[in-house]
Formats: sequence, structure tokens, C-alpha cells
Amino acid sequence: MSDTVISDSIYVKHSKGKFGSGSTSRESVLETFWFPYKSEDGYVELLLVSENLERVFGIKERVPVQQFQKEYEVRDNSSEIYLNLKKSLG
Repeated sequence: MSDTVISDSIYVKHSKGKFGSGSTSRESVLETFWFPYKSEDGYVELLLVSENLERVFGIKERVPVQQFQKEYEVRDNSSEIYLNLKKSLG
């Protein structure tokens, strides 16, 4: 990961959503976990991680570095989890 400094950690993205309509409408915050695996040409590429942080899915997201810095934050104490997942990816 060369272009920007990215921690060897799992990142968290919080997304707001609205479900239902009218009086049944509710807002919620969805928390997803991401494994950064590549950073180049001004973009960060990430893989979705399971909620229990034990598995990396094949779902990818490619975001500009500036957006990454705004929307994603390091999950506390996740360096060991990151390294275990990195080993599993081969």
C-alpha cells in the first residue's frame, strides 16, 4: 500500500439508512468492516469482512483516498485480526 498511509488494521464504515415510510419510518446506522488490501493511484481498495471478523468476503469497494479518510476509521485493537485475515488470503 504505497500512496497513502493505511494502518494494518480493520476499518469500520458507518452508513445511515432509513427504513419504512411515514409513521413506521426509522433511521438506523449500519456498521460494516473492511480489510484494506491495496492503495495506489489515489484509491484505496477494500474487501468486506464478516461481522464476527473471521472471514473476508469477495465483495470489493474502491474509493478515492480523500473519501476513505472521511468515511472509514480504524477499528480499535484490530491489528492482530488484520494479520490473521491477511494470512488467510495467502
